[in-house]
Amino acid sequence: MFFGQYRYPEVNAEGKIDLFLFLEASRGIEKFVELLGTAFYPVKNDIHGNIEKLLKIYNMDKEKFKYVNNIVESEINLEEEEKIGIDALLWLKRALEYIQVFLTCFVEDYQEKKNTEDLTPYFKKAYELKLKPYHGWFVQQLFALCIKVAPFRKDLIKLLGTGMENFNEEIIMNDIEEFLNSLNSNLEIIVAMYDENNLNSTKVV
Repeated sequence: MFFGQYRYPEVNAEGKIDLFLFLEASRGIEKFVELLGTAFYPVKNDIHGNIEKLLKIYNMDKEKFKYVNNIVESEINLEEEEKIGIDALLWLKRALEYIQVFLTCFVEDYQEKKNTEDLTPYFKKAYELKLKPYHGWFVQQLFALCIKVAPFRKDLIKLLGTGMENFNEEIIMNDIEEFLNSLNSNLEIIVAMYDENNLNSTKVV
C-alpha cells in the first residue's frame, strides 16, 4: 500500500513531535504529489526543498532539534530573515494541509459512494483554502494549470494500488484514512504552535 509506507509519529505526552520521523513521513506527501504527474512537480520540488532545509537544521544538532517544536522554540526571537526553520516549516505545513484537505475530500467521496471521476473540484477546494491566499497572480495561474491536468479518480486509485496483490479499493481508502489520522494529529500541534506565536506570515510569493 502506498501510504502504508508512511506514518506520522505519535505526539508524545508533552505535545512534541519527533522531527526526523515527521520529515520521513512528509516524504510520503512528496511522493504522492509526484504521482499526480509532471505538472505538479513545482509543488513536489517546494515540499522537497522545505524538507531538506529542516533536515539540515536537524543534522546540525540532532539533540537540540529532536522535536519539531524545537525549531520554533530556537528561532522565535530571531530576526525575520533568520527564521529559516520557521519559514520552511510554515510552507511545509501549508503543503501538508493542502494534501490533507484533498485526501479528506477523496475519502469522503468514497464513503458517500459518489465515486466522482473528476477530482478537480477537490484539488481546487484544497488550493483555495490552504495555499491561494499566500500566492501571487503568477503562482495562482501555475496552480490552475496543475489542477486542470490532475488525474481522474480511476487513474489515481490505480497509481495508489501499484504493486498490490489482490487490488482492493477499500483497502486503499482505509490506508489513506490511517495516514490522515496520523497527519492530522501532527498538524494539530504545528498549527497551534504557529497560531499561539503569531507566525502565520501573510507574505505572498
